[in-house]
Amino acid sequence: MNKFDPFGWFGHIVPPAWLYRIINACLFTVVLGFLIVRIGQYRSFFFKPLWAAETLLFAVLAIAFIMRSNPVGRSRGIREIIVPLIGSFLPFGLLLTHPSPWIAGNRDLLTAVFIWMTLSTVFTVWGMWTLRRSFSITVEARELVSAGPYRWVRHPIYIGEILSAVSVAVWRCSWLNVCILTLFMVTQLSRSCWEESKLKKSFPEYRNSLGRGLWFWKI
Repeated sequence: MNKFDPFGWFGHIVPPAWLYRIINACLFTVVLGFLIVRIGQYRSFFFKPLWAAETLLFAVLAIAFIMRSNPVGRSRGIREIIVPLIGSFLPFGLLLTHPSPWIAGNRDLLTAVFIWMTLSTVFTVWGMWTLRRSFSITVEARELVSAGPYRWVRHPIYIGEILSAVSVAVWRCSWLNVCILTLFMVTQLSRSCWEESKLKKSFPEYRNSLGRGLWFWKI
């Protein structure tokens, strides 16, 4: 499984420093495309605070890919590269199901779900902004971060993303979305464990900052 190493393969052709620049530039371009699309969707959003939160999320992502540092422990293998990439796209699958009539037809319930979605997205953005120089989609170790929400939570981005995904699954309730949501949660929990293992190897002091909480919370 660890033989899957695209960076290592291309690293024999392109100097690693330039390869990181190319990867960051490509990711920045993709996120910029999402940002432009989201900005253009302002009028179609029923709940404008949600539009603002999602637009800010893409903006922070773009900034992260511009300024993030090179990893001290890069990703290798299918579980550190492919699984996180699949997990990143799973939430989009929740949008394949039509909105639940019992929520879409009730303005108060719909507003409550969108408030939930907005707050969880804002929490995700807070985590991304705090992590920005260390942000990564695949399982990597960059710079150790213990500020912002990381003072109390091990993986605030994953928590925010899971809460957002749950709100979308409630809004668009179906058996398909139950399966997608379950797979997404398992993927995020697995990624968090793999990332902690990577961080422990790269930063011995990280072990002392974990606390005794299970998975996400620090105690």
